[in-house]
Amino acid sequence: MNIAQDDVFGGLTGPALPVEEFAFGQGITISRTFAHLMAPFLMAFSPAEPGKAHPAPLRAAKGGFGFDIVMQLHIPADFQDDEWFDRLNTIWWFTALLRFVASPSILAAAVADRPFHDGSSASDIEIIPIEVESRRLLISRQDAPELTVDHLEWVKKVWHPAGKLMRESPAFNTLFQASDQALFARTPSLALLSLWGALEALFSPARAELRFRVSLNISAFLEKPGATRLALQKKIAKLYDARSAAAHGSANTQPDELIETFVLVKRVLAEILDRNEVPSRDELEKLLFCVEDGSV
Repeated sequence: MNIAQDDVFGGLTGPALPVEEFAFGQGITISRTFAHLMAPFLMAFSPAEPGKAHPAPLRAAKGGFGFDIVMQLHIPADFQDDEWFDRLNTIWWFTALLRFVASPSILAAAVADRPFHDGSSASDIEIIPIEVESRRLLISRQDAPELTVDHLEWVKKVWHPAGKLMRESPAFNTLFQASDQALFARTPSLALLSLWGALEALFSPARAELRFRVSLNISAFLEKPGATRLALQKKIAKLYDARSAAAHGSANTQPDELIETFVLVKRVLAEILDRNEVPSRDELEKLLFCVEDGSV
């Protein structure tokens, strides 16, 4: 498989696709399919010779894992953009956007060099497992029971401009990846530290008074001046205390603190994606100190 030049098909798990096929633009599509990726555990009892498989007998062990692939993303061979993700990361990008807007259960379990339904007849199909981490944190209360056309339309709207933001803004890139990869963190504390580290990078270039500065800037970015902004600032400051506890080795990170932080990060990301703009330091200062007409 030449991922840099050939057609690439990403096999996705998750809710069923609401339509037979949906076009995102520039030749990229998502369509219904079915394949089951499985990894049973086998045990050998003799060492393998160099370059050879372990000799028989092989015995099945209990356990293993498997994934039902119900959708496939198609990145055509003629999709080339030097200022874009490579083709494998394009699969990740669409999958991550679908996770963000619809369901964290969506995984890019594998990529292949041809449609997955061809695998039943084509012995030379090449399949590479990708996202097969079976342990994921349950940190979202909003797992969609189904994937809707509205979800697909949202991805169609944002995938290209938001991809450029990922390239142009390291802080936004870090925050989006932290949000996406928090689902795969081994512990709630690691997920919390990752999310807050990314928020700090975006909302507090200076390192002094992080708790106050970060909570103030985020609340100013999300809410207009008034009681609602003040209440949000106080709530964010309390969530930052949970981040500090995790950073100093406390085992008292509560699930609600992680979930609320995750919801906050998603709200920030949604605002950035809606504006198609990452807030600058000057903009945040204006939000803090200026009224709507721009005066101080």
